[in-house]
Amino acid sequence: MSAPGLLAPGAPPQDRAAAGRRAVGVADALRARGVRPADRVMVLGDNSADYVLVLLGLMHLGASIVLLDHRQTAAEVRRAAALADVRWLVADSPGAPGEPLRRLGLGELAGSAPSSGGQVSLRAWRDRPDALITWSSGTEGPAKGIVRSGGSFVDNIDRSRRRMRYRTDDALLPLLPFSHQYGLSVVLLWWRVGCSLLVAPYHRVDHALEFAARGGATAVDAAPMTYHTALNLMRTRPALLEALRSVRMWCVGGSPLGAALAERFRRVTGRPLLDGYGSTETGNIALAAPDDPVGCGRPLDGVHVTVLDEAGAPVPPGVLGEVVLSSPDLTSGYLEPGGGVRPLPEGPYRTRDLGHLDEAGHLFVVGRAAAVHRMGHVLYPEVLAAKAAECGAPVRVVPVEDERRGCHLVFVVADPQLREPRFWRSRIDALLPSYERPNRVVVVEEIPLNSNGKPDTGALDRLVRRSTGHRSAEEQLPAVPFPQRIGALRAVADFLRDHRAEVLDLLCEISPRKAVETELSSSLEALTGACEEMETYRPGRVGRMAVFMPSNVLCYSYVLYLLIPALYTERLVFRPSAQVASLTRRLHAMLAPVHGLPLEPSGLSQRRFVEGPVPESDVVVFTGTYQNVEQIRTQLRPEQLLLFFGQGVNPFVVTEGADLDIAVADAIRIRMLNGGQDCFGPDVFLVPEDAADRFVELLVKEIGELRYGDYRDEDADYGPLYYDSALQRVTDYLRKHREHIVFGGRLDLRERHLHPTVLLRPYSERITLEEMFSPVFNIVVYQNDQQLRSVLRMPFIDDRAMAAMVYGEHPELVEMLSRRHQVCVNRTVLDEENGNRPFGGHGMVANFAAYRGKRVAEPLLISKAVAQHMTTAVPEADDRAGGC
Repeated sequence: MSAPGLLAPGAPPQDRAAAGRRAVGVADALRARGVRPADRVMVLGDNSADYVLVLLGLMHLGASIVLLDHRQTAAEVRRAAALADVRWLVADSPGAPGEPLRRLGLGELAGSAPSSGGQVSLRAWRDRPDALITWSSGTEGPAKGIVRSGGSFVDNIDRSRRRMRYRTDDALLPLLPFSHQYGLSVVLLWWRVGCSLLVAPYHRVDHALEFAARGGATAVDAAPMTYHTALNLMRTRPALLEALRSVRMWCVGGSPLGAALAERFRRVTGRPLLDGYGSTETGNIALAAPDDPVGCGRPLDGVHVTVLDEAGAPVPPGVLGEVVLSSPDLTSGYLEPGGGVRPLPEGPYRTRDLGHLDEAGHLFVVGRAAAVHRMGHVLYPEVLAAKAAECGAPVRVVPVEDERRGCHLVFVVADPQLREPRFWRSRIDALLPSYERPNRVVVVEEIPLNSNGKPDTGALDRLVRRSTGHRSAEEQLPAVPFPQRIGALRAVADFLRDHRAEVLDLLCEISPRKAVETELSSSLEALTGACEEMETYRPGRVGRMAVFMPSNVLCYSYVLYLLIPALYTERLVFRPSAQVASLTRRLHAMLAPVHGLPLEPSGLSQRRFVEGPVPESDVVVFTGTYQNVEQIRTQLRPEQLLLFFGQGVNPFVVTEGADLDIAVADAIRIRMLNGGQDCFGPDVFLVPEDAADRFVELLVKEIGELRYGDYRDEDADYGPLYYDSALQRVTDYLRKHREHIVFGGRLDLRERHLHPTVLLRPYSERITLEEMFSPVFNIVVYQNDQQLRSVLRMPFIDDRAMAAMVYGEHPELVEMLSRRHQVCVNRTVLDEENGNRPFGGHGMVANFAAYRGKRVAEPLLISKAVAQHMTTAVPEADDRAGGC
């Protein structure tokens, strides 16, 4: 840029003077809204130029700034605000009803009129003993509020500036959240040095590095896992590496730097990774400089570091011990309830980190005892387990080291019912921010204990390692025809975790946010379980597979129909559904550079696809209607395997004595999934006569409180109908059966908003059912078992026998349904479905495999079907303790 200032993608560049005037304008706007210098103000938002301006404005005002990660749960935001005695909240998202804090819009403040005169002054903020409050994970219990004086924070920045010799012509690129010590320090460093700051999307390393090249970045700061991604990008895009030659300092921190990464980075770029050591309580302690790139560098001026053994005695150079320090920049103390500050004990500060000093005084840090590093955060398994246990079951968290990802977290849940991992994952995810959520959930009947009655950590570790993919895939997974592709699936899983917001934004073009969250969790579970699936079913090598992709759950379908089959299929070609063709191609364009697998999208019409790629394929996977698949089947050669994933009625049966509260809650959850536009949605609800009134009363009450909103609305329970065919069909259906509507039925065609609708009718031998891809609850009231069985034996249901849900205790009914359906008792299809196991029933319109002139309607899993029909032996699936 032409002059030092602030630069962000999609925003006009601002020189330092302009940024200063805008920051002072923010301070003026805060005063006008009633914010006083004595107040504590919480800031909640993702990295942006606006975020930077608001921080500077608050500093100019002299307010106490309370920073919290914007991905934290609402409950944690409330707890932190109460503990810090916060009066004001500046956020980049709307608040919840009844929120006690006075909320100000971050973007609105940043857009305030610039000051006509005056520049940012940090004098008042420097004088505050509680100028900055950030948060530590803590070794147990809730996160602790760490209080820093403005003077200690600014002085630490100045010590760092002198060590690293920043210049006014530098351009700093922090690939870190600004709500944490490391990222915030780079922001303030920019202002103190008077150089340029590049605000880039740190979740998208590829975009950030392209922006760095355009902006002439000279100093980059990031966590080790970010540099793993950066190196992969540089390897595949040499032009990007060349464009980044302007960077003179590649700085790393946030977690220990592995020797392999450091060596690889120097080999590829010709420059060292400059490691550093610090913490939220201390600020920067030691930094490796360009002229002295050894370890974490020497302690900063004025900071004294010693290493002590367990007895508290200093150890000689090279000997590992606890890092202990004295620094003028230490925290003022920890928050106490009501906003007070508890000072640190007198004497040297015990970091509880392990490290050593060399003869020249360079510091080398191994890591923190009992802590793990993940996504730039220091996490404690014991704390995570305590939080996760609020899901309703005992939980232990076992970390599995992974240098590239920082840490792989496995949550072991004790559940005597051995419910599916997905059942527990959804509950655990709701309790934790994204960076604390499990990579995998393993369900066991009970937590193994040692002779003292305490959890047996050795047994847990062995259990976890048996159930995860953390082993030599090439050596221990001979069942995978293409074992070298396992890494590609892991790369996609990493991408879905690290770039969750971007993927959500894409998929929310056709589905509500809550449904997409569920879909991404299912996708991650299936990717994690892919190796176990290969070991269980051992499919042989397939030369070519042709796939007709579905029109919904695009990411999950991409995983199930393309990514996992790529482990045993040499080449796959797929045709997106015409209804979502553009979105499917964009999803592929997003993921293809991540996995690099031979997946070829086709732009052919269905007829041309059948004439071209299909005849050349060994396996054909079709998702769609029975009529269409039958036309295709007649054109295939006998040796081609055809797998058909069709439609099911998925009856939802309430029996005598069922818990109606649970039944109603699950009925809404499964029918309203994706706003009613999901193939798991039941097309008929069968309710006994003596429970019908209460069931309908509860159902109407609950769905009447559902929130309608835009697909991207995090709080919306459902949104507009996306598919034209679904809109047309439900319009015709409700018109024909309007006399049975007891609730809802309102349709806004302009908004495509169908209010959840309840139809109620008595049993009749002439009753007709239709598939509804809409939020319609079609309730049929039966008087006895004979009527119930009569409905369930209708040809329309029998031909589409896929899954059935039964609530209450009725073993005879479950046994009858099990002959044709996959039956879920007192839980939904969504809780039962597992992407790494066969799913479905025995209805020919629901699903079948066709091979050598025979059709078999059976639960399907592509790998099992390939092994069963195209090789000689297939072991049965092990349905014991499951993992994801």
